[in-house]
Amino acid sequence: MNNIIFEEIKKKALEDHIPIIMDDTLEFLNNMLIGKNIENILEIGTAVRIFCYMFFKILNRKW
Repeated sequence: MNNIIFEEIKKKALEDHIPIIMDDTLEFLNNMLIGKNIENILEIGTAVRIFCYMFFKILNRKW
C-alpha cells in the first residue's frame, strides 16, 4: 500500500468522524516498538483497520 492511499483513507475517516489512531500516537508507538521482537498485534478501538498496516510498517514486517 502506498502512502497516497493511506492518506486518502485517513482523510475520509477524519471527515466522517471515524475513530482512527492519530499521528502523535503512531509516533509514540514507533518509538516504543523500535527494536522490539513483536510477533502479533491486535488493534482494538478503531474502525479503520488499515492502521494495522502502519504498525507493520513501523516494525518493518511484510504482509
